[in-house]
Amino acid sequence: MNSISMRPNVITVCLASACLLSGHVVGNERNTVENDRNTICYGDVGCFVKNNRIFTLDLFPESPEKIKTEFRLFTQKNGEDNMFQILNINDVTSITDSNFDHCRPTKIVVHGFRSSAQIPWMTTMKTELLKAGDFNVILVDWENGANYSYNQATVNTRVVGAVIAQMINLLKDQVEADPKDFHIIGHSIGAHICGYAGERIPNLGRITGLEPSALNYQYKDHVVRLDPTDAQFVDVIHTDGRSLLLFGLGMFEAVGHVDYYPNGGLVQPGCETYSIFSNNPACRHLRSHQYFIDSINSECQFIGYRCQSYRDFKNGDCIPCSDGGCGYMGFHADKAKPPEGSIQVTYFLETGASKPFCRYHYQVKVVCGNTPDWKKEKRASVINLIGTKGQSGEKPLTSSDMNIEPGKSYVFILTSINDLGTVHSAEVTWQQEKTTPLQIHIEKLEIGSGQLNEK
Repeated sequence: MNSISMRPNVITVCLASACLLSGHVVGNERNTVENDRNTICYGDVGCFVKNNRIFTLDLFPESPEKIKTEFRLFTQKNGEDNMFQILNINDVTSITDSNFDHCRPTKIVVHGFRSSAQIPWMTTMKTELLKAGDFNVILVDWENGANYSYNQATVNTRVVGAVIAQMINLLKDQVEADPKDFHIIGHSIGAHICGYAGERIPNLGRITGLEPSALNYQYKDHVVRLDPTDAQFVDVIHTDGRSLLLFGLGMFEAVGHVDYYPNGGLVQPGCETYSIFSNNPACRHLRSHQYFIDSINSECQFIGYRCQSYRDFKNGDCIPCSDGGCGYMGFHADKAKPPEGSIQVTYFLETGASKPFCRYHYQVKVVCGNTPDWKKEKRASVINLIGTKGQSGEKPLTSSDMNIEPGKSYVFILTSINDLGTVHSAEVTWQQEKTTPLQIHIEKLEIGSGQLNEK
């Protein structure tokens, strides 16, 4: 190979068509590039192309030495909560002398743009994971590659993904860790890092994408972004899928085996008033990891309902659960997988505006009688569901501008912060205007629970 070496065994700018891309076929079947001056190689990490028909940013990713990806190992044996051990790719003893145990499942957590492993949500997730089970928890810190321009951070994700793959392969070779026992969890552009890592690791167990970034990724070739081929199971949570013109930061495109869209995946409760000018313009973007953290040790199951659209879900077309029609959003998503071979299965659910975010779902169907003296009413109402474990308290059933007509049926989705058990009755209160007599006849009131085990 003709090349220019900038640092021995570290950086090579290719001048012959011998450099390989990061595990993908780009340009032709031999993984070579049409213009070799657009390729850079970093020793064992591999070679990376810029400015071609797929990777369109005219930037090289920075070197592993500049990004300085760090792996911080936490286990239940580490003692104090914030004590960690550094796993070093270049020092095998850092692995063999650590508390890493190949018999435990391993959780790897990856942050996004302008962040680090010290950010509170990563620390909180680590703590909740270690409460939930005896795991190897590895927090990946790539702060040096994430704090430049967004476009530079975008291309750096490819190197970080390759370095994570190196670490997993090293753990496999040195201490017999099994790739199927690894679960990589990434937020924002960190979700795509998980994809780049997964494409290099055969039989990787699971990837969870928490609100994958849209800019530079959405509707691009699967080579560029997270996709279902990157692991045996890929689950994704979408919380800010609005257009970039409306300051949306996340993907709305389904990119996993299962994709969860809480509250429709666009606007989250408690974040409605946030904008680019607010104190927290990323409120919706951050909800994804907040939901995931909440799901780890929650008694409430974050049940998602398989549906074609959020409108169908709100219309009650997807409750109750039957025929594999539900899943768990978050940590426990792998406990309710769709049939093998399914990809881009979409689930919808509602959440609360603050912790705890999880809600129990109930479907209420109101069948109005067709009496001759009743034509139409415009009413608002509230309902109180009463079950074997408690009451929901008064919940809005209709909006003030909703017309209630004789002979028609109406379906509503209600949520409760508490599990009501088996709902056996309900109290409906209709708005009563003094000048207008109330003429509403309910012929039937049906209430269905949205529990996962309901058939």
